[in-house]
Amino acid sequence: AGNGNNEAQLYLGNCYRNGIGVEKDEIKAFNCYEVAAKNGNNEAEFILGNCYYDGIGVQKDEVKAFNWYEKAAVNGNNEAQLYLGNCYKNGTGIEKDEVKALYWYQKAAEKGDKSAQYCLGLYYENEKNEIKAIYWYQNAVENGEIKAFEKVKKLAEQGHSNAQYRLGHFYKNEIFIEKDINKAFYWYEKAAENGNKAAQYNLGNCYYDGTGIQKDEVKAFYWYQIAAENGDKNAQYNLGLYYKNGTASIGMNNVKSLEWFKKSAEQEHNNAQNQLGFFYKYGIGIEKDEVKAFYWYKKAAENNNKYAQHNLGLCYENEIGTEKNEVKAFEWFKKSAEQGYIDAQNKLAICYENGIGSEKDKIKAIYWHKRATENKCSTEHNLNLYHKDKTHIKAAGSECENATEWIKKALEYKKVKLIPHHELINGVSLYTGGFGHIAKSFWTKTNNYVVCKKLKNTTIIKHDLLDAFIHELKIHLHLDYSDRIIRCLGISLDPETNEYLLIMQYANSGDLQNYLKNNFKNLTWNDKKKLAFQIADGLNYLHNEYVLHRDLHSKNIVIHENNAKITDFGISKIQNDQNSTAYIGNFGVIAYMEPKRILDPNFPHTRSSDIYSFGVIMWEISSGYPPFIKCTSDSDRAALGYAINSGTREVTIPNTPNEYAKLYISCWDQEPKQRPTINDVLDEFKRMGFGISAKIKEPVKDRNSLTLGSKTSDISTQSSDLYINS
Repeated sequence: AGNGNNEAQLYLGNCYRNGIGVEKDEIKAFNCYEVAAKNGNNEAEFILGNCYYDGIGVQKDEVKAFNWYEKAAVNGNNEAQLYLGNCYKNGTGIEKDEVKALYWYQKAAEKGDKSAQYCLGLYYENEKNEIKAIYWYQNAVENGEIKAFEKVKKLAEQGHSNAQYRLGHFYKNEIFIEKDINKAFYWYEKAAENGNKAAQYNLGNCYYDGTGIQKDEVKAFYWYQIAAENGDKNAQYNLGLYYKNGTASIGMNNVKSLEWFKKSAEQEHNNAQNQLGFFYKYGIGIEKDEVKAFYWYKKAAENNNKYAQHNLGLCYENEIGTEKNEVKAFEWFKKSAEQGYIDAQNKLAICYENGIGSEKDKIKAIYWHKRATENKCSTEHNLNLYHKDKTHIKAAGSECENATEWIKKALEYKKVKLIPHHELINGVSLYTGGFGHIAKSFWTKTNNYVVCKKLKNTTIIKHDLLDAFIHELKIHLHLDYSDRIIRCLGISLDPETNEYLLIMQYANSGDLQNYLKNNFKNLTWNDKKKLAFQIADGLNYLHNEYVLHRDLHSKNIVIHENNAKITDFGISKIQNDQNSTAYIGNFGVIAYMEPKRILDPNFPHTRSSDIYSFGVIMWEISSGYPPFIKCTSDSDRAALGYAINSGTREVTIPNTPNEYAKLYISCWDQEPKQRPTINDVLDEFKRMGFGISAKIKEPVKDRNSLTLGSKTSDISTQSSDLYINS
């Protein structure tokens, strides 16, 4: 301090003022502050103002207090800005001036001063400007100002919609108060009913997520629509998604989807801008226009949307709506990759590896390949560069360290095809079952419809969702393809949820249950027998491959061009291999389940259990509707379980051919050992005039092994062999 150091003078003043290491002396403290302040120390300027205001070490002088507050405020001290605002408001050391008071409160508030924010709230409340008042009160609450919270609560109780919305926001997000989703819903609902569009959007979220209220998709859509019509860009985007994907209650409508995405995009919603680019690129709901696609991708990318940044890179790379520019493609891939988008990370690695838009850089290529892999990325590009210096790599399969590693190596050895998610468009929800969600999408690369299956997390999954996904994928790989089995075409990764999808053949007539409902009157007995035979033939293939389906029912049989195919191997297992299942416990549709397992979950599921299910399906084909169709409640199903276990079965439909009825009755015999084998069943169909089995490839030699083997022993077919053309 003696050498003129301003900071030291300030600290010395604090020591004298508070008696730290020296006898307390306010006069000496004042003198130190004055020296530091006159030498330009901003904090000392503010403290000197306090000294003059409170008479600390000097005679009280409000004019000088004002002058020092002003110096400190002009130099950026936010506390001084607050105090200067108070001076102008109250006429302390200066003539009252509300305009200047407001100016300095605003300065301090913008720097996060909660007291200034509260003062601004008071000012705007007195001016009857509810929106600005609530805005500043909210900021003050978020910075811990209790008086501001009480103000918001009071305004909410008085019926101010913006305050009601903010109060709901506080309760939902635990801002200054304990989280209470019921109160959050209550205040959102109040505000929404009073016309607050942000509250209407959040109320839609509550109904969609089940926050503070029971889930209700119809009500969620209702409030999203009201908010969207009132101009809320988030609600407009959500409506676009609703119409794009379709639901059970809201049909898919690409024109409406485009309309809402456009409204949201024009308000700078970057996800909507990205979607709009996608719609123009593929001509969804509007004429294809690559220039407009590029425009909207660019808007979204500049608004920091990582998916759009990747898409913009693709535009520059592939001359979509713009001239080819590898340097710009590289730059946008890099921006997207740095935000963690795995497709872009792969692209960036390839750019560094091959010197595309950038100098070759092996180290950076390895780095980005590794980043993508660590992010559970599936990539078609071989990771040869990453593994180049390794002398030995284990085959993918049971020896892999974890599920992610298994997928990585399955792709590396080209046992599984990666289908880029952006190639799957126009998704429509088809069915949600106990284990997964099924949707139909259009695969742009092949001009074919495909089925996308996303697994659901359930309590009966043995390990985790990814393990369950891999289990089903392994079963598909093991089955080696038969015309009676729905084939897996590959996998994809949803970039928004980071969840894997199984991509499978699409059957143009849907599942057997709905097929019978829509076509039963036109089916002859010959048609019905043919369907039953085809299912039996598929089951024969499974059993020859030592696979137990374990969940055979009419929703897991699909019809394509009047031919039946078996699907859904989520809970299937390899016979005599207790480890080849991803699920534990008792599960299935009661009417089709092995009777012995209904009351005894430990009873083993064998081939005869699949035969029982097949017998029930045969009856369903004869009747045109599911078994025990009137048993809809939980209590009905519980009673049905006991009845089936005691021998109850459906009654034979009049005019059913004797040989057909006799066969399914033998299949659903109460005692598993009394049921026919699948070969016996096929022999019976042969006697009925059906005996041409589907063409299959040579069975795999080691049916109990689900490892992928070496790179040279590729068990998969070319992707072009896997499609069902619709």
